[in-house]
Amino acid sequence: MPSPERPSDLPDAGRADPVVVVLTGGASRRMGSHKPLLEVGGRPLVTRVLEAAGDWPALVVGPTQGVPDGTRSVLEPVPGGGPVAGLAAAVGALPARGPEGPDVVVVLAADLPFVTHDHVARLVAALDEPPRAYAARTRPQDADLGEPADLAVTVTADGRTNWLCAAWRLTALRARLDEVGDAYGRSMRELCSDVPTVTVDDPDDLTLDVDTPADLDRARGRAEGGAEGGAGGPAESGS
Repeated sequence: MPSPERPSDLPDAGRADPVVVVLTGGASRRMGSHKPLLEVGGRPLVTRVLEAAGDWPALVVGPTQGVPDGTRSVLEPVPGGGPVAGLAAAVGALPARGPEGPDVVVVLAADLPFVTHDHVARLVAALDEPPRAYAARTRPQDADLGEPADLAVTVTADGRTNWLCAAWRLTALRARLDEVGDAYGRSMRELCSDVPTVTVDDPDDLTLDVDTPADLDRARGRAEGGAEGGAGGPAESGS
C-alpha cells in the first residue's frame, strides 16, 4: 500500500500525457464497506480502475487500501468532502499547465470495474470536439460553440450521465474550482454547471458503477462470464 504524499512532495505529473485521477474517498453508505477494496474477477475495484490509465500517469485521491505500490496518492485536507473536494486536492497536487504539467485530467470513480483505457482515451479525444451542451444549465448567451469542449463526460445507453467518468481541460477545471470556492460538500453537478461539454456514449456499459451489494453481484457475474445486465439506477452518477 503506498503512503499518501503531500501535494508539494509530488513529482511532475506526466508532461503532455493526461493524468488519470482516481477518487477512493467515498463513504460507501449503500455498500456498507469500503468499495475500492471489494473484488471483482479476483482483483480489487481500485486496481481494475487504475489499469484503465494504461501508460498514463495516475493519481489516487483518498484512502490507499488496495492501491498498488508505486501509485502516487494524496489525501484530502479534510476527509469526507465528496468528489469535488477530492478533485480540488488532485489539482492542487499537479503542476501548472506547461512543459512539466498535463493539459488534461481524467477523473474516475474507484467503483468502475469494467472501464477501459480505450474508453478513457475516447474521453480525452472528445475534448477536441466543439461542445454539444452546457452541463447542468442552459448555454450562456456569449457561448462560442466553435471552440473545443472543456469537459467530456460519459453517458450510458439509457441516458445516465456519469460525472465521475470524464475528462477535463486542466485550465477549465482549475477555473471552475476557483469559482466554486470551498470545495467541501459541493456536488459534481454544481462544478460542471455552464462548462462547455461534449458527451461520449457507452453502449457496452463499460462504465457500470458498483454502488450496492446487488450491483456488486451483477459485476461479479459479468466478470465471470455471466449475464452482463443493463445499466440501472439514477439518471446521473457522481453527484
